Amino acid sequence: MALTLLAAMLACTSSPASPTATGEPPTATPGPPTPTITPEPPTPTPEAPSTLVPIHDTWSGYVNERLGFAIRVPHSAFWYGGDCVWSEADGDHSFRPVWAEVPVAVFEDVDRVYVTASTTIEFTQPTPEATPGYRTFFAGCDHITNTLETMRNRERGHSGTWEIVVRDIASDADLEALIDDVYGEACWLGEVVETDTPGIFRVRVEGDGPPPPPPSCWVNYQYVFRYSPELGRAITWITGQSTYFVADPDTHEGYDQAMEESFRFLP
Repeated sequence: MALTLLAAMLACTSSPASPTATGEPPTATPGPPTPTITPEPPTPTPEAPSTLVPIHDTWSGYVNERLGFAIRVPHSAFWYGGDCVWSEADGDHSFRPVWAEVPVAVFEDVDRVYVTASTTIEFTQPTPEATPGYRTFFAGCDHITNTLETMRNRERGHSGTWEIVVRDIASDADLEALIDDVYGEACWLGEVVETDTPGIFRVRVEGDGPPPPPPSCWVNYQYVFRYSPELGRAITWITGQSTYFVADPDTHEGYDQAMEESFRFLP
C-alpha cells in the first residue's frame, strides 16, 4: 500500500485598484482572460496506520491498526533459493539455488498481509537434457524484488510466504466463506475451541482426508486460525509443512513458532 502526495494547488493573487482623485475607480484596462483553475481533489483521509518497528536485534514489531492485529517478524531469515550460484559439480553446468539470508518484508493488501522475503530468484534460459533424472539446466538467474503485485500474482501457498487473511465475522456462514477463500470450497468448518486466552477461539478446518480416493480437501499442513466473537474478527494463514522463516540453515531452526505465539488481536 503506497501513499500518494497531492501536488500543491496554485494560488492567484491580484492587488486592489487605487481610487482616483475624484473617488471613482479607474477604468479597467482590458487584458488576457483569467485562466480557469481546476481545484485539486481533496486529500483522502488517511487510513489507520500500520507500523513495523525494530524492538530487538532480531525482531521487529508489526502492528496493523486497520486490520486489527499485531505480530513480531524477524529482520531477516534464511531461504533455500534466497540466492543462486553457478554450478559445475559432477558435470553440472547451470545456476542452482543456495541458502541465503534475506531481509523480511511485509506487504499490505485490502484484507490480508504478506510476510515474506524482500527478494526472490527466478531461473531463466532452461535447457532440458536427457541426463539421468532428466535434469533441467539454467543459463540465467534473475534476482527479483518482491512487491505487493508479485505477491498477488504468485501461486498461493508458495513456500516462504505467510499470507495472513483477516475478515469481519458475524456468523458461522462468514467463517465458512473465509475457509472457502483460503482453503478451498471443498473444505468446511470444524470445531471451534477456546484457547488458553479467554475469548479467543481456535477454528479447525475439516477436509475429506488423504487419497485414495482423490481428496477434494486434504489439509495435510499446519495453519493458524483464530477467532474473536467479541471483536467479530477472524484471522488465518497457512504455515505449511516445514519452517518458512529459517534462523539457522544447518539446524533448520526457525522463527515460525515465536512469530505465531506473538500474534494478538487489537481491540
